Amino acid sequence: MGNRQQENVNRSNKRINLETPLLFLLAVLLFVFFQDWKYRRIHVVLPLAIFLLSLYLIYLKSLSFQNMLLNTAFFLVTLGILVLYMSLKNKQFLNPFKHYFGLGDLLFYVAVTPLFILPNFIVFFILSMVFALVLQFAFKKVLTEQTVPLAGFSALFLCIVMIRDYCSFYPKLTLI
Repeated sequence: MGNRQQENVNRSNKRINLETPLLFLLAVLLFVFFQDWKYRRIHVVLPLAIFLLSLYLIYLKSLSFQNMLLNTAFFLVTLGILVLYMSLKNKQFLNPFKHYFGLGDLLFYVAVTPLFILPNFIVFFILSMVFALVLQFAFKKVLTEQTVPLAGFSALFLCIVMIRDYCSFYPKLTLI
Protein backbone atom coordinates (compact mmCIF):
# COMPACT_ATOMS: atom_id res chain seq x y z
CA MET A 1 0.00 0.00 0.00
CA GLY A 2 1.37 3.44 -0.93
CA ASN A 3 1.94 6.26 1.53
CA ARG A 4 -1.02 8.22 0.18
CA GLN A 5 -3.40 5.28 0.62
CA GLN A 6 -2.07 4.61 4.12
CA GLU A 7 -2.66 8.27 5.06
CA ASN A 8 -6.27 8.03 3.82
CA VAL A 9 -6.82 4.83 5.83
CA ASN A 10 -5.33 6.43 8.97
CA ARG A 11 -7.48 9.55 8.50
CA SER A 12 -10.69 7.52 8.07
CA ASN A 13 -9.85 5.32 11.09
CA LYS A 14 -9.25 8.41 13.23
CA ARG A 15 -12.58 9.85 12.07
CA ILE A 16 -14.39 6.59 12.96
CA ASN A 17 -12.64 6.51 16.35
CA LEU A 18 -13.85 10.06 16.98
CA GLU A 19 -17.40 9.58 15.68
CA THR A 20 -18.43 6.75 17.99
CA PRO A 21 -17.73 8.52 21.31
CA LEU A 22 -19.10 11.73 19.81
CA LEU A 23 -22.39 10.00 18.99
CA PHE A 24 -22.52 8.55 22.51
CA LEU A 25 -21.87 12.01 23.95
CA LEU A 26 -24.65 13.53 21.84
CA ALA A 27 -27.02 10.76 22.99
CA VAL A 28 -26.17 11.38 26.65
CA LEU A 29 -26.65 15.14 26.18
CA LEU A 30 -30.08 14.56 24.63
CA PHE A 31 -30.95 12.25 27.51
CA VAL A 32 -29.94 15.01 29.97
CA PHE A 33 -32.24 17.40 28.11
CA PHE A 34 -35.24 15.05 28.23
CA GLN A 35 -34.67 14.01 31.84
CA ASP A 36 -34.19 17.59 33.10
CA TRP A 37 -37.18 18.78 31.07
CA LYS A 38 -39.45 16.10 32.50
CA TYR A 39 -38.23 15.73 36.11
CA ARG A 40 -36.20 18.93 36.75
CA ARG A 41 -33.31 16.78 37.88
CA ILE A 42 -30.72 14.60 36.24
CA HIS A 43 -29.15 11.38 37.41
CA VAL A 44 -25.60 11.79 38.73
CA VAL A 45 -24.34 9.18 36.25
CA LEU A 46 -25.16 11.44 33.29
CA PRO A 47 -22.67 14.25 34.09
CA LEU A 48 -20.10 11.56 34.89
CA ALA A 49 -20.70 9.96 31.47
CA ILE A 50 -20.44 13.37 29.78
CA PHE A 51 -17.18 14.06 31.60
CA LEU A 52 -15.63 10.69 30.75
CA LEU A 53 -16.70 10.85 27.09
CA SER A 54 -15.36 14.42 26.87
CA LEU A 55 -12.04 13.36 28.37
CA TYR A 56 -11.83 10.46 25.93
CA LEU A 57 -12.52 12.75 22.96
CA ILE A 58 -9.83 15.17 24.14
CA TYR A 59 -7.44 12.24 24.60
CA LEU A 60 -8.16 11.06 21.03
CA LYS A 61 -7.34 14.51 19.71
CA SER A 62 -4.14 14.64 21.83
CA LEU A 63 -5.16 17.89 23.51
CA SER A 64 -4.12 19.29 26.87
CA PHE A 65 -6.14 18.74 30.03
CA GLN A 66 -5.09 22.18 31.30
CA ASN A 67 -8.17 23.75 29.68
CA MET A 68 -10.38 21.63 31.91
CA LEU A 69 -8.76 23.02 35.06
CA LEU A 70 -9.00 26.63 33.86
CA ASN A 71 -12.65 26.21 32.88
CA THR A 72 -13.52 24.58 36.20
CA ALA A 73 -11.77 27.38 38.10
CA PHE A 74 -13.66 30.01 36.09
CA PHE A 75 -16.98 28.29 36.74
CA LEU A 76 -16.36 27.88 40.48
CA VAL A 77 -15.21 31.49 40.86
CA THR A 78 -18.33 32.67 38.99
CA LEU A 79 -20.54 30.52 41.21
CA GLY A 80 -18.72 31.80 44.30
CA ILE A 81 -19.25 35.42 43.26
CA LEU A 82 -22.94 34.70 42.65
CA VAL A 83 -23.31 33.14 46.12
CA LEU A 84 -21.43 36.03 47.74
CA TYR A 85 -23.53 38.64 45.93
CA MET A 86 -26.85 36.96 46.76
CA SER A 87 -25.81 36.39 50.39
CA LEU A 88 -24.77 40.01 50.85
CA LYS A 89 -27.94 41.23 49.17
CA ASN A 90 -30.11 39.15 51.52
CA LYS A 91 -27.84 39.74 54.56
CA GLN A 92 -27.53 36.01 55.21
CA PHE A 93 -25.82 33.06 53.56
CA LEU A 94 -27.95 31.61 50.79
CA ASN A 95 -27.36 28.07 49.66
CA PRO A 96 -27.28 28.39 45.86
CA PHE A 97 -28.56 24.84 45.47
CA LYS A 98 -31.76 25.68 47.34
CA HIS A 99 -32.50 28.99 45.67
CA TYR A 100 -30.80 29.53 42.33
CA PHE A 101 -28.87 26.59 41.00
CA GLY A 102 -29.29 22.83 40.98
CA LEU A 103 -26.56 20.35 41.78
CA GLY A 104 -27.16 18.79 38.37
CA ASP A 105 -26.48 22.17 36.76
CA LEU A 106 -23.15 22.42 38.60
CA LEU A 107 -22.17 18.88 37.67
CA PHE A 108 -23.17 19.46 34.04
CA TYR A 109 -21.06 22.60 33.65
CA VAL A 110 -18.05 20.92 35.27
CA ALA A 111 -18.57 17.83 33.09
CA VAL A 112 -18.32 19.80 29.83
CA THR A 113 -15.13 21.68 30.81
CA PRO A 114 -12.81 19.40 28.78
CA LEU A 115 -14.58 20.38 25.56
CA PHE A 116 -13.51 24.04 25.53
CA ILE A 117 -10.61 26.42 25.80
CA LEU A 118 -11.29 29.10 28.43
CA PRO A 119 -12.50 31.95 26.17
CA ASN A 120 -14.85 29.57 24.35
CA PHE A 121 -16.08 28.10 27.64
CA ILE A 122 -16.99 31.60 28.80
CA VAL A 123 -18.88 32.18 25.53
CA PHE A 124 -20.62 28.80 25.88
CA PHE A 125 -21.52 29.50 29.50
CA ILE A 126 -23.09 32.87 28.67
CA LEU A 127 -24.84 31.71 25.49
CA SER A 128 -26.22 28.59 27.17
CA MET A 129 -27.72 30.76 29.93
CA VAL A 130 -29.29 33.06 27.32
CA PHE A 131 -30.51 30.01 25.36
CA ALA A 132 -32.10 28.60 28.52
CA LEU A 133 -33.83 31.90 29.30
CA VAL A 134 -35.15 32.24 25.74
CA LEU A 135 -36.52 28.68 25.79
CA GLN A 136 -38.00 29.21 29.25
CA PHE A 137 -39.89 32.28 28.04
CA ALA A 138 -40.85 30.62 24.74
CA PHE A 139 -42.35 27.58 26.50
CA LYS A 140 -43.73 29.49 29.49
CA LYS A 141 -47.31 28.38 28.78
CA VAL A 142 -46.31 24.74 28.22
CA LEU A 143 -44.07 24.42 31.29
CA THR A 144 -45.86 23.66 34.54
CA GLU A 145 -42.74 24.08 36.71
CA GLN A 146 -41.42 27.51 37.67
CA THR A 147 -37.79 26.33 37.68
CA VAL A 148 -35.59 26.44 34.60
CA PRO A 149 -34.16 23.10 33.42
CA LEU A 150 -30.75 24.74 33.00
CA ALA A 151 -28.69 21.57 32.58
CA GLY A 152 -31.21 20.24 30.06
CA PHE A 153 -31.40 23.40 27.98
CA SER A 154 -27.60 23.77 28.15
CA ALA A 155 -27.19 20.15 27.03
CA LEU A 156 -29.50 20.80 24.07
CA PHE A 157 -27.52 23.93 23.21
CA LEU A 158 -24.25 21.97 23.44
CA CYS A 159 -25.67 19.33 21.07
CA ILE A 160 -26.46 22.03 18.52
CA VAL A 161 -23.00 23.59 18.94
CA MET A 162 -21.19 20.24 18.65
CA ILE A 163 -23.09 19.23 15.53
CA ARG A 164 -22.32 22.62 13.98
CA ASP A 165 -18.66 22.35 14.96
CA TYR A 166 -18.36 18.82 13.57
CA CYS A 167 -20.15 19.53 10.29
CA SER A 168 -18.78 22.96 9.38
CA PHE A 169 -15.47 24.55 8.55
CA TYR A 170 -16.25 27.76 10.43
CA PRO A 171 -14.36 28.58 13.63
CA LYS A 172 -15.35 26.08 16.26
CA LEU A 173 -16.60 26.73 19.75
CA THR A 174 -15.70 23.26 21.06
CA LEU A 175 -12.44 21.36 20.72
CA ILE A 176 -14.21 18.58 18.76
